[in-house]
Amino acid sequence: MDKRTSYIEIKQEQAIKDGVICVCKQVSERKIRKAVRDGNKKFIAVKQATEAASGCGLCQPFVEDIITDELSKKAK
Repeated sequence: MDKRTSYIEIKQEQAIKDGVICVCKQVSERKIRKAVRDGNKKFIAVKQATEAASGCGLCQPFVEDIITDELSKKAK
C-alpha cells in the first residue's frame, strides 16, 4: 500500500469517527448544523461559512439534506 492510499484510508476512518460530512475540508455535521442555526439558510451561505462542499463537491447533497433538516427543526 502506498502512502497516498494509506493517508486516504486514515482520513476516511477519522471522518466516520468525528462525524465529518465533507472529507476534503474536514467539515463535521455539527459545524454545518451550527452554521444553519447561526442564520445561514441557503447552501451557498453554509458553504461560505464552513467550506463544506468547496473541494470535490460530492458531499453537496448531504450538506443540503442537513440544511433542510435543521431548518425544519426551526420551523417547529
